[in-house]
Amino acid sequence: MYRVETMEDIRDMSRGAVLLGTGGGGDPYIGELFVRAQIRKGRYPTIIGCDEIADDAFVVSIAGVGAPSVIVEHLVSENTLHRLLARAESFYGRRIDALISAEIGGANSMFPLALSSISGLPVLDADGIGRAVPQIEMTAFSIFGVRATPALVMDDSGNIVTFDAVSDRMAEDLIRVVTGAMGAMAFGAFYPMTGKQARETAIQNTLTQTLEIGRTIRQARLSGTDIFADLLAYFAGWEGRAARVLFDGKIVDVRHETRDGWHWGEAVIAALDDPEDQCTVEIRNEFLVARRNGRTLAIVPDLITIMDRETGEPLTGEMLSYGQRVKVLGLSADPALRKPESMEVLAPRLFGLDEDFVPLEGLMAAATP
Repeated sequence: MYRVETMEDIRDMSRGAVLLGTGGGGDPYIGELFVRAQIRKGRYPTIIGCDEIADDAFVVSIAGVGAPSVIVEHLVSENTLHRLLARAESFYGRRIDALISAEIGGANSMFPLALSSISGLPVLDADGIGRAVPQIEMTAFSIFGVRATPALVMDDSGNIVTFDAVSDRMAEDLIRVVTGAMGAMAFGAFYPMTGKQARETAIQNTLTQTLEIGRTIRQARLSGTDIFADLLAYFAGWEGRAARVLFDGKIVDVRHETRDGWHWGEAVIAALDDPEDQCTVEIRNEFLVARRNGRTLAIVPDLITIMDRETGEPLTGEMLSYGQRVKVLGLSADPALRKPESMEVLAPRLFGLDEDFVPLEGLMAAATP
């Protein structure tokens, strides 16, 4: 068990969540502010491992739904979180024993911590995907047998809609329409599961990873060491995972659009020493693919993140703007996301990309002279 008691820890976790969130999941700063305010009041989020809960414990995922560009405009309301918890327990007909993040990205890593700080419920050191994704059915929960519904969504005005869909793909379509009617921003309770199911389906230790990633970046800044070298050394300790700086340059063109409840966009990054050498990153809530002069460098479900080249600060998609000097980092996905059954849900073509998945390691090898 770990209790988040310092402003430094929550800031580190927020920073790490943006990196793992691959540009999506919403800006965690609003959630971070809420948790920091609770810490000042002596209310601390508690994180526990999945092995610390009983097989029959009742676990629910609390998440924000909508376009990240809209989520950043909303403060987190203590009243809304209390109402959401009360309505979820009434809806499911039993007390919730623990919370879990649907995805580790951005704001959606902060919302369960925020609710933990005011309710006393623990948050599991795990999440549904080990990154952020644009659709509800694109999670290890769904892939390995935990249904997203029965579920409910609620907006700040108190409007509540419940769902019981025939499939998680249908749940995505229904919830997306309702969220659009709510202004492209709502909170929800999803993926009711047992403690045993959380152990068997969730991507483990991801909250700890956010803390360690953020801490690595912060300590490198303070010591004056190379932030990216330190990060790559940290990721080298992740068994079965590869990491690499894919590109270094300046954003010379960027497009943002909120459409169909998603943030769509594209960023074009030119090398500092050769403006004709360019990396293009496509966005649908998250960074889906990075290509250098037309050649793919990394592609979903592997992780792509964009970071300020001087401070190492990870950036969400909506933070990108013309003139920023950045580095593009690639990180291979958790091995569970590369299984054949995962590819049926997470293959690039299911994100609208016209190419097949090639692991980061293979793309790295192909790029080596």
